[in-house]
Amino acid sequence: MDAKVAQAEDSRTTLAGLARKGWQAVFETAARATLLDEESVIRLRRIQMVGALGVVGHPLYYVIWSYVFPQPYENLWLRLACTALFVPLLFASAFSGRRWLPPYALFAITVGLPFAFIFFYLENGGSMVWAESVIIAVVILYHFNTAFATIALFAGAAAAIALFVLAGNSMGGIPWEPILLQLPVIGFVIAVLVVIKMDRQLLAEQKRRGMAAALATVAHELRTPLTSLAMTARGLKARLPSALDQDTPQRDGLMQAVARMESDLAHISNSIELLVANSKNPENATQALFEVGEVIRDAVGRFPFEAGDMERVTVDLPGPAYVMGNAQLFGLVTTNLLKNALEAIRRAGKGTIHIRCEVEPDAVHVVFRDTATGVPPQVLARMFQPFFSYPAHRGTGIGLAFCQKVLGSWGAGISCRSEEHVFTEFDMRFPRKAKWPEPQQADAA
Repeated sequence: MDAKVAQAEDSRTTLAGLARKGWQAVFETAARATLLDEESVIRLRRIQMVGALGVVGHPLYYVIWSYVFPQPYENLWLRLACTALFVPLLFASAFSGRRWLPPYALFAITVGLPFAFIFFYLENGGSMVWAESVIIAVVILYHFNTAFATIALFAGAAAAIALFVLAGNSMGGIPWEPILLQLPVIGFVIAVLVVIKMDRQLLAEQKRRGMAAALATVAHELRTPLTSLAMTARGLKARLPSALDQDTPQRDGLMQAVARMESDLAHISNSIELLVANSKNPENATQALFEVGEVIRDAVGRFPFEAGDMERVTVDLPGPAYVMGNAQLFGLVTTNLLKNALEAIRRAGKGTIHIRCEVEPDAVHVVFRDTATGVPPQVLARMFQPFFSYPAHRGTGIGLAFCQKVLGSWGAGISCRSEEHVFTEFDMRFPRKAKWPEPQQADAA
């Protein structure tokens, strides 16, 4: 008998565990849709804007619908709860690397938009005011990932109907007639929004394919002269010692210059191959532990500084910091950020660049800060958007988008903050895992 009871308990525990894991997997998959499409920084900005709308809108419209244009039903406590849920969304950029942000954003937006709006719609008997409000909530929702918006809409609607039925505050039951009139309108609005988003995605995909094709063509054209230059460098390296006197003062300098030329040509060739291979999908690049300070020092050492530029750069790397990714791609990211900062300094005619590394228990931060021109807020919101450049018509607008895509493929992230005419700061955050080897082990490997 005891064995049967124990077996039944084990079965219940197993089923409960499976149900809990299944629900967690479904919830996390849905929640990650808030942050896993191609413009994650822009979407973080959208989350912040929705947070601001909720924090301001819920209290404001409680006053409007209670006192200015009174509606049959309002609920202060629900309004306050929604406002409180939206407050953390105001700081989405600061929490961009936190695992809890996507599920929390899903929950807060679901409660504050479809749930609250549909519940008020039902309690007010399907009034015209709340019918229009529900449509507005749908439009806001579908500015996010389509899967996220659909899950939030259906979950919020189901919860609102359940509360409406159970709360006992209904005005003559569910208002079926206005609901049935409203559904085709909402369906049409959703269809239009999805089509518009698909059109934008197709346009962006066409641009990406064009850039990939152009990159492949450029790489093909560069391979031959690069190979020729590499062969010339090898020939010079082999013949230069015998052509110069052992006592010639310039001999060592010339040999170092040839060696540097050979190294730079190999680096350029490898970078081109890597960019071509990853123009569509950086996840294909091999990932391994690497030391960020070593890559940064190498990238700064290779950079073709103009006269006086190198003195503007300071590097603060207190100790070894290992992260997971691709060292060569991170070198390209470093070079891109350094190039952008130097261009800003030249435009401003002033400024310095400070590169530092900060190690936390769960993350490694690499921060690039320049004190040149800064950027205005409206530009900051679009910094990582593909094909956007600032100032306009300077560059292709793919550099920062490339950086974001590469870092995102490793589970890392990049954010930017700036004060116009004062500074611009890029913060790259790499997660740290407890299972990673210690630095000594990584060096031995």
